[in-house]
Amino acid sequence: MKETSKATRRRWCEESQGGFPWKSVFVGKGIDVGCGDDPLPFGNCQPFDQKDGDANRLSRYFPAGHFDYLHASQCLEHMHDPTTALAEWLKVVKPGGHVICTVPDWVAYEGMRWPSANNPDHKSSWSMIYRGSIAPIHIHIPTYLSKFPVEVLLARFVDANYDYRIGTSRDQTREESAGVECWNEFVIRKEPCNR
Repeated sequence: MKETSKATRRRWCEESQGGFPWKSVFVGKGIDVGCGDDPLPFGNCQPFDQKDGDANRLSRYFPAGHFDYLHASQCLEHMHDPTTALAEWLKVVKPGGHVICTVPDWVAYEGMRWPSANNPDHKSSWSMIYRGSIAPIHIHIPTYLSKFPVEVLLARFVDANYDYRIGTSRDQTREESAGVECWNEFVIRKEPCNR
């Protein structure tokens, strides 16, 4: 599936066409949470996956403000408590640092079905527009992000190469070469301590 690889290619292309300044958020020392076999391709970015510890409790492994940025592709939906998890992630990011996340979309990926047909380990559903779902935990992203001391730089649904005629009848994201993305993406900046 290689979600990070697909997103990185799209992000660089977007920036080259005058879009969001992606390279400005991936600056300094980073951590890639839940990266599996598809980590960010940057030299100063530490991979962190299950073998390294519990992503729900990052502050057990790293001091406060240790990283300039944190990236997590398709990881928050696996956390038992996404609110506590993001609060933990923010602890290890410096004030003024960035958190970059993607999470599956409740409609385009999950097909508004629960449990997830594509990944039964999902513990929550996510949407930019829907405020509820049949999942035990549903995250309306704008409301969720408003609970944290952050500046939202970007929050959107991404449907790159998604074929709406196929919809959710099959997992379109499986083949990396197709470059299909159907998830929500957000970039937040941790507020400085003195604000």
